[in-house]
Amino acid sequence: MLQFCVAQQPNETPFAFRTTGTRVYSLEEALYHVFHFWRESVDDFISDPMITWVADDLGHSYIASKMKDIARGKQPATTRLLEFLQLVDYFNQSEIDSLKQTLDAWALRREWEKLKERADDLVGRGEPMQALPIYKRALQLEKNAVLLNNIGIAYMHLNLHKDALHHLARALELDAQNHKILLHYIEAAILAHQYEDATTALATAAEIAPDCADIPFLHGLLALEQKNYTQALAYFADAIKQDLQVPHYAYKMADTHKAMRQYQKALEVLESIKNHADTSKKEAEIHAAAGDIPAAIACMRKATGATNDANLWAKLAMYHRQNYDWQNAKEAIDHALNLSPENDKVRLESARIKKGLGRMREYQAELTGVLKGFKKRYRSQG
Repeated sequence: MLQFCVAQQPNETPFAFRTTGTRVYSLEEALYHVFHFWRESVDDFISDPMITWVADDLGHSYIASKMKDIARGKQPATTRLLEFLQLVDYFNQSEIDSLKQTLDAWALRREWEKLKERADDLVGRGEPMQALPIYKRALQLEKNAVLLNNIGIAYMHLNLHKDALHHLARALELDAQNHKILLHYIEAAILAHQYEDATTALATAAEIAPDCADIPFLHGLLALEQKNYTQALAYFADAIKQDLQVPHYAYKMADTHKAMRQYQKALEVLESIKNHADTSKKEAEIHAAAGDIPAAIACMRKATGATNDANLWAKLAMYHRQNYDWQNAKEAIDHALNLSPENDKVRLESARIKKGLGRMREYQAELTGVLKGFKKRYRSQG
């Protein structure tokens, strides 16, 4: 049966879902997004911005008033979500019943687990800054080693290694025998330049699991951070020999050759893991370090492929900018912004491109917005 849109006039103003970055132009598209990405949409589907968009941009004042009623209601979040999805006859009853079963099962889980799952998803999508406040909310409900470990990893993704070390140390206080957390702690200690703590912890980790390939890898990382490149290469080679399935070991060996300006050797190391998804990105970094930006762009185009990773598209935009190819730089960054409009790395690269195009007012405004947003979110985590 044909289904007709509630609005009969085209709408040119989209609503952007914050977590997924998806932009929708009709109520039906919004319903479809919430139905299929309900976990990522819980902060958006009856938010003030969406209600305003439905009322003002779509012209659905009656539906907007119903959304306000749902938002004011005292029902569980899952009930309100189902009420929202049934504002118009878009889904059939079997679809609603199927989703209700999923939501009921999800509702039985503890709240902190739900928050953790949302934050884990954000980190996996390259949005660690967005994930941190959600992790912190979960931590207020349940203080456990898993949450503290994941908070530490999120800080690692942001290169905030001292913050990472602090949370990983707290995680170890709660679960001192957890070998994985200990390894994460060691990595954070190395990158935070706490070399003595890292060395002591490495000895403990080696006693617990002497055959773990992460042990020589972390020794290699320790040597690399202290610019002992020859020793680092030997340790990374040992880690690769112990476990050929971990591409990160080869990436760090390539980074070591890059630090020594041995770019061809770095690329040769990557040949062994040619089929891995992140290899093209690493090859692009090597070519860029060698000053071959066109080759970096070619590799980065392979890395983006059909992916929806906004960070990869921003990296492609950066290489185009470095090559003074402003048209392709703008196209790539616009695609990244469409995927993730709140991503700080994407917005920062967008600001740089605006500066290169001579649009200084837009550059200053976007840069100021990024910095204010970053400070606000960082302070809220404390």
